[in-house]
Amino acid sequence: MSEFDLETTIRRLREAVDGDVCSRSRVIDALLDLRLDAVGRPDVVELVDQSLTDVPGKTMVPADWWRDQLDMFELVAINPAEPVG
Repeated sequence: MSEFDLETTIRRLREAVDGDVCSRSRVIDALLDLRLDAVGRPDVVELVDQSLTDVPGKTMVPADWWRDQLDMFELVAINPAEPVG
C-alpha cells in the first residue's frame, strides 16, 4: 500500500473516533486492519504490533489513547524511516 493510501486509512480511522471511549474490540480490529494495509512498511507494522500489546482496558479504550496512536502512525507513514547503509 502506498503512503497516501496508508494516510487515508489512518484518517478514516481517526474520523470514526467519537466520544471519550472506544470499544476495545473495534480498536484491535482497526489495528489489525492497519497492520494488513501497512505490508511493505516494517516501521509502521512494528508500531502497530507495539500498540496491539499496549491496548489498555478490558472492554473500552480511552479515545485519547487511540487518537495518540493514530497520530503516531500518521507521522511515521508521512516520514518513513530510511534504511542506513
